[in-house]
Amino acid sequence: MAIADDRSNWLLAGWLAVHRWPLTMRFQTRRTLALVLLCLFLFGALIYKINNSPLVNQNGILREYLVESQVSVGTRPGTRTILLWSSFFGNRRWSLPSDTLGPQQFRDDLNCPVYQCELSNRHDFLPSLELYDAIVYHVAQPFPLLLPLPTRRSPHQAYVFALMEPPGETKHQLNDEQHFYNLTMTYRLDSDIVWPYAHVVDNLTGARVAPSRFPYWREPPALGSWNDSTVARLWHTKTKMAAWFVSHCKTLSEREKLAAALQQHIQVDIYGQCGPLNCARDDPHCNEMLDTDYLFYLAFENSLCTDYVTEKLYDALQRHIVPVVFGGANYSRFLPPHSYIDANRFDSIEQLAQHLRFVAADQQEYISYFWWRQHYRLETSSPFCELCARLHQSSWTHKTQSYNNIESWWYNGCRLTSHIRF
Repeated sequence: MAIADDRSNWLLAGWLAVHRWPLTMRFQTRRTLALVLLCLFLFGALIYKINNSPLVNQNGILREYLVESQVSVGTRPGTRTILLWSSFFGNRRWSLPSDTLGPQQFRDDLNCPVYQCELSNRHDFLPSLELYDAIVYHVAQPFPLLLPLPTRRSPHQAYVFALMEPPGETKHQLNDEQHFYNLTMTYRLDSDIVWPYAHVVDNLTGARVAPSRFPYWREPPALGSWNDSTVARLWHTKTKMAAWFVSHCKTLSEREKLAAALQQHIQVDIYGQCGPLNCARDDPHCNEMLDTDYLFYLAFENSLCTDYVTEKLYDALQRHIVPVVFGGANYSRFLPPHSYIDANRFDSIEQLAQHLRFVAADQQEYISYFWWRQHYRLETSSPFCELCARLHQSSWTHKTQSYNNIESWWYNGCRLTSHIRF
């Protein structure tokens, strides 16, 4: 019986071994297949990763991004909207043609290269304030009592700090407006949108040369090598030294003291509220006498602030008269060389007066200050053209910025002392 049992166990073990072998093989085959598939998957993923890596496929990545960007931009509204939150010194239109401008006005009236914008001073022009792409705040006026601030703000909106006046004319409490503004639109050359009173344009190329931080100017011609027959004729009729039209009599720059000191050395006729002479603004004779009677015009600014150059200077440049400037700007960034006389280039009022007498007495020297008109002209443009263009830039939609200390940026651009002693 023992032998029979051993034989039965042996047969059973053999039978199990014979039938277990295919099962084991199938399990091993499946495991091998799984490992092969896993390796193929990992290898494919590695190849895909390499092919789409910037090390290999820079152009393909860029092409794909640009195609997707065009599709996404195409689905956005093509027109940007701008709201004027407050008036500009009482002018609700900001001297624009109408209360609301569309793309056609941006193109035809403002001559904007990028004109797909709408602008309005009507707060209800769009159904909600959150829909505007930009809201412009005139900081030289306080917030309106009935409309101090929007109650809600959309993340895509740009709040614009707009001002043509110097910091002394600011009517906002700027230390309460930190992280409020996204863009600046002022006369300063480091503003996001530069808003000058005029541009100097090259007659030959039509390009804007100034204002600019690094303008390229032609060299003035040698003395006596260039002539202006109109200025030469008028030089004989100019029997008076300097004129000044002014209405603000006490200023941070103390320009009134400079003018008074200059009067001790040369003739200075002061027109307006700060002097004994009168000349109405709408009287054409006021401008004509600058051409015919006076040799110099005092373009003195009321504040010594970075890049602060106002219409006083540009108005004088339109006439046949040499401007004498006094301010906080680096005037070489605004005007061609030898087109003006900068009072701050002199150490004392006596030196300035001596130089003015020298220029006045020499016809060729006086005429030489008008050389720039052969090469340049003055033009004006609307800052809303650049604002419109900025709102259409793709980089603007992907970038968020705000001024965390607008007060420091704005106020630190001014000083109280000048170089010239008076």
